[in-house]
Amino acid sequence: MTATLPRIWLTCAVVMTIAVSLSAAQTASDPLVALDMNMSAAEDSLQAGELQMAESRYRSALAAGWMLMGALRVAERRLPDARDAFLRASTSASDANLALQSLAVVYLQMGDAASAVAILTRRAGANSSDVRNRRLLAQALIANGQAEEAVQELEETAHARPDDPEITYALASGYLRLKKVDAAERLFGEVAKARPLPETYVLIGRTYRDAGQYDRARRALATALQMDPRVRRAHYYLGTVAVMADGVTHLDDAIAEFQQELRLAPNDAPTNLRLGMALVEARRDAAALPALEAAVRAESAPPEAFYYLGRGQLALNRVTSAVTSLRRALELAAASPEIDDGRLRSIHYQLALALQKLGATEDAATHFAEAERFSARLLATERNRLGRYLADARDPNEMVPFAPALDTSSFSGLTAEQRIDVERRTRTALARAYVNLGVMQAQKQRFARAAEFFEQAVGVDADFPQAQYSLGVAYFNSQQYDKALTPLSHALDVDRASTIVRRMLAIAYLNTEAYEQSAALLAEDPQRDADPSLQYAYGLALVRSGRAADAETIFSRLLAEHAARPEVSVVLGHVYAQQGNYEAAVDALRRALQLQADVADANSALGLIYLKQGKLPEAEAALRAELTHQPADANARHTLATVLDLEGLGDRALVEARTVVKAKPQFADARYLLGKILLARGAADEAAIHLEAAARIAPDDANVHYQLARAYEKLGRGELAEKEFGIYQFLKDKQRGKTR
Repeated sequence: MTATLPRIWLTCAVVMTIAVSLSAAQTASDPLVALDMNMSAAEDSLQAGELQMAESRYRSALAAGWMLMGALRVAERRLPDARDAFLRASTSASDANLALQSLAVVYLQMGDAASAVAILTRRAGANSSDVRNRRLLAQALIANGQAEEAVQELEETAHARPDDPEITYALASGYLRLKKVDAAERLFGEVAKARPLPETYVLIGRTYRDAGQYDRARRALATALQMDPRVRRAHYYLGTVAVMADGVTHLDDAIAEFQQELRLAPNDAPTNLRLGMALVEARRDAAALPALEAAVRAESAPPEAFYYLGRGQLALNRVTSAVTSLRRALELAAASPEIDDGRLRSIHYQLALALQKLGATEDAATHFAEAERFSARLLATERNRLGRYLADARDPNEMVPFAPALDTSSFSGLTAEQRIDVERRTRTALARAYVNLGVMQAQKQRFARAAEFFEQAVGVDADFPQAQYSLGVAYFNSQQYDKALTPLSHALDVDRASTIVRRMLAIAYLNTEAYEQSAALLAEDPQRDADPSLQYAYGLALVRSGRAADAETIFSRLLAEHAARPEVSVVLGHVYAQQGNYEAAVDALRRALQLQADVADANSALGLIYLKQGKLPEAEAALRAELTHQPADANARHTLATVLDLEGLGDRALVEARTVVKAKPQFADARYLLGKILLARGAADEAAIHLEAAARIAPDDANVHYQLARAYEKLGRGELAEKEFGIYQFLKDKQRGKTR
């Protein structure tokens, strides 16, 4: 039996407006400008009563907010979170193209090229003229090992856009992948003619470098320097080419180029790092330290920076500093998905040496042991790995960068505190949009749909004003009482004096069979004695929690004042039955049926009383009558299955028991009964499955463990049977101890 209250209506009071006022520190480049504008437009429409327009603009705000969150996560290298954000953006926007392309880029960065190909192929089918999408698709195809398909895609795009140098460049890069060097060189020439800038030759030089065409790379980079001796990255790439072409045996050329680059950009972190690494490998540790110290000051410095700094410090006998640096390297390496076992081995070994010098022998021994855990064969690849890192080289199986990465430039100049503030403001705007969309659905009495929006609001910002309350109300009004419990509990924690929240939570507990919690909340309700529906709910909670004597007074008064309400007689029947007064119980239940033939739970209660009295035919008839009117009543069907089993009607009992378990798989008594019936019919394998489930759900039920022990015994699983018999005996002894 369930109890409900009148629906709690959500009103426009929940809706809050946003003030778009940029401080002096916030300029037109503020990353939240687009989000704030969409929110302001949405709330203007809402206040004007233009609900359809408001909903559309709120969805645009959600798309803008999730795009912003995705870009933040990309900047932080939190790619799984970025993926989730762009996925949400794609489901919010009316035009999901940018969100889906961003999602595809994140999949590429995560190494899931197949997912990127699937998304971009669908987009290409929907809009074949989208050049950016086709370039991304080509990139994804190459990453997925489909280089020929990628080049075909680029050829078709280049044919449609013959004057686009970016597409020409991308096609040239694709030809390099297919070893069509002459064709690539011709196209690179067209790119350089269209954009005769030193930066163009730097880009071409890097692309040749990545493809292993070192001489062509040197020529392109030299041309860039001839055009502008101060062009950025040319010396850097020449340094990496020196290592890639000749290996770490030619470090001097690389060092010279890196030093040239630093004269142009002294604080460039990648150049400082690679110069420092090269100097350490060349045993020029004192010269290496300034570069490495600059490298570790950079935001998101990699483990390599701290590792080489630690090595240099150790070589100069700055042992305490070396330990600090190497511990930081180990911490970063352990959290990095890109680090390999060889580097971990090296960090552990260098840290062990440093600790040994400090006299921390036990700690050193631990790190020596960790270093030993890695295979000796890793030593042979150490210098190769060093060479690749120094060269800033891509794995040969990775893609040529046809398309630009996601734009995170809006965050490049922000401090950590400013990024936190951007995220906080974004979450607040997202939560507000979800709450207001939920309110709009609730006002249309679409409570299940409203709950979906409120769920999103709580997921974004669990402390957003009214979000937990609104979610609880929406669940309550859509009769999803089990889901309503958590948000209503949170709402009550925020406002302990709220009578309406306390009352809803009590009714939700009642409808989820948490009778003691329901009774405790209703006992404190100031309007209970004046409201018959609350008296009824309170009395029902008392009966179901085993406090029939307390409930009798309530229901006797209710019966006297509301004799025509059959539900009151039903619960009074339960009260008498709990007290063992079956005659009075049957009278009350029959009176209820006379008032209303299909009143819920009356026949079910009669069936249970007849079962306890051993009147099996009468019990079966009453229970079947209940199920005629209430076919979803799992408790009544379970009792019927029990009666049929006692009557020796095993086939019918089995059908009913299976139906109950299917409807309520966490119903321990139903699992137990089904297992018991199956065991009696010789189906020990299936019986064990249900009895194991019953034991997990109700571990303190001795009868479950006894039947499970018998099932294991029949299956020849003696050790498990013995264990279950032991648990059964322990629980029975415990019960006897309680009754002494």
